[in-house]
Amino acid sequence: MDLREVRYEAPLTQFLFHKVTQGKIPLSGTFELTPLCNFSCRMCYIRQTARQVADHPRPMLTLDRWLELAEEARQAGMLYLLLTGGEPFFWPDFWLLYDRLIEMGFLVSINSNGSCIDGAAMEKLRHRPPTRINITLYGASDETYEDLCGVSGMFSRVDEAITGLKEAGIQVKLNCSLTPCNAGDLEAMNRYAEDRGLILEVNTYMFPPLRRDPSQVGENQRFTPQEAARYHLKRYRIQYGEERYRKFLTDIAAGLAPPPGLDESCVDPQDGRILCRAGKAAFWVTWDGYLTPCGMMPEPKVDLTGRTFGESWKRLVEESEALALSGVCTQCENRDICHSCAAMAMAETGDAAGIPKYLCEMALAMKTQAQAQLDALAARPE
Repeated sequence: MDLREVRYEAPLTQFLFHKVTQGKIPLSGTFELTPLCNFSCRMCYIRQTARQVADHPRPMLTLDRWLELAEEARQAGMLYLLLTGGEPFFWPDFWLLYDRLIEMGFLVSINSNGSCIDGAAMEKLRHRPPTRINITLYGASDETYEDLCGVSGMFSRVDEAITGLKEAGIQVKLNCSLTPCNAGDLEAMNRYAEDRGLILEVNTYMFPPLRRDPSQVGENQRFTPQEAARYHLKRYRIQYGEERYRKFLTDIAAGLAPPPGLDESCVDPQDGRILCRAGKAAFWVTWDGYLTPCGMMPEPKVDLTGRTFGESWKRLVEESEALALSGVCTQCENRDICHSCAAMAMAETGDAAGIPKYLCEMALAMKTQAQAQLDALAARPE
């Protein structure tokens, strides 16, 4: 497989998801262990301080409650489990939970910023390796990390963790949230990934952080739609080279290229309903005990307090199926290069049925910029 390719799944996994989606079986789950993190990234959708967590009306779920939910979810069909945060390794009972989840037979993967993976953590992961660790790469220097994440000396620490994980034979994937603060490191981050034989998935769309601050509808410290489009094209050129890039430009201009997605499991909505796995075969449990279709969606959510997972899942499926997306989006000529979904519509407009104009402008800018580059190439003398 081309190491630059980011959207891939084993045929067996695709087959399983196809089957369970029809039966509404929760094959894949995400446990959001904590909103706490040792980074304070400018665009983060969830991070809270210890003081904010202490003042929150609901506490973080306990180890016993996570284990109870894991067992109930396993009985309902969960096989794939992602542990995330905040920073999951920051959660005090992480290793107790992790060991039990591995023993329960789940295929566990982890999202992390990499900074907490020290020698002791490496030995534990080597002894009981996860399916994969997804490390978010925020830059290619300590200076960039300090500007974007508010922490000093962290690129060096993350680099050590990635090197250690590779040496331990643990599968690593790099994710990059590209913003104005780290865009200057794009080429260096790509070289870093290539030198280590790692996949680097670069996303130029940043969700408004509604879960962190409900007043931030349509707002975040991010690119303009036109800049997001430009950097989406640029990252493809850097990652895939000139020959494939020209084909990519042709497809974008024709409205046929895959849109800039945010997750391997995302599928584009085309009929006004949620067509991704959220609320059909996948779910997310928040740190304060709500069951949601997707971590980026503040609604619908089912309170797990006093309910079993099975009862909550059934209700979530019903509420997810009732969501309708904008008919304008489903009829748009740019729908095949736009990744607008219910979560994005909510984040941009406050309503799943809203029209996320940021995405509209980004898709139009991609087509316009792609065509302009094709015209410039055609005008060059032979």
